Amino acid sequence: MTQFASDPEFSKLVAGRCDINLVHFMLEVAADAYPQLDPMESLVEIDRLAVACCDHNACRASRDVRERLVAMSRLLYEVEGFHGNRDAYYEPQNSYLNEVLRRRCGIPISLGILYMSIAARNGVKMFGVNTPGNFVIGCCTGTDVVFVDPFTNGDVLDQSGCRCRIEQSMGKKGEIGDEHFRAAAPLDIAARVLRNLKAAHAIEQRWDAVLCVQKRLAALLPHVPQERRDLGLVYLRLGQPTQALPVLEQYTNTCGHEQAAALQPSIQAARRMIAELN
Repeated sequence: MTQFASDPEFSKLVAGRCDINLVHFMLEVAADAYPQLDPMESLVEIDRLAVACCDHNACRASRDVRERLVAMSRLLYEVEGFHGNRDAYYEPQNSYLNEVLRRRCGIPISLGILYMSIAARNGVKMFGVNTPGNFVIGCCTGTDVVFVDPFTNGDVLDQSGCRCRIEQSMGKKGEIGDEHFRAAAPLDIAARVLRNLKAAHAIEQRWDAVLCVQKRLAALLPHVPQERRDLGLVYLRLGQPTQALPVLEQYTNTCGHEQAAALQPSIQAARRMIAELN
């Protein structure tokens, strides 16, 4: 964990705390890929967007939460130009908040975290929802719960409409139940961010970047042995067998027989590489 000591939000996540500022967490992750990143630039832009939403006539005039969300979405998506990146969904930049702000596009979870932050600055408390296939955000209106689709124009939906949209995007009807609409814990949101980023870099075979993300996943989810296994495999792929071998051997001590057998070729490869170094 010492490698993340300078990341206060990530350190709080690892410690099991829930008082997480997800925007700051996102900027900590972005700094892995952009070492010269000035987080204050992103924070100032988020503040500007929040003020613009506050000043927007429709937002200011209405006390109805749903109407305020509709007005906020209109300003962010129609005026400011935010949108879901359908053309290049798996680009890593879609998961880095500084790039989402610069390019005005992202994937559901990065746009959702941004939206929640702007809403909070305007007195509207929202929560993330880890629905399969499409992260959405929710808001209690007092008598009901409404949901915002951050990937598609910030559309404001009731639960039935949100369920239909997600099932349609997945191509599976009847797959989404009420249990999928519970508020997600910060840990679960952070893990989803990192896993999206891990997959995006792996698609481009940017293994140095995958390693940065995988170190965070292994630290964040010590109870998920597959993340430690993947850390060892990334080390091996990068030609770092001395780092890979103990991680992979530790995994085989905790996994089942079939998983251990499947990993033996990688362990043998690491041992050969180490022998060649001596």
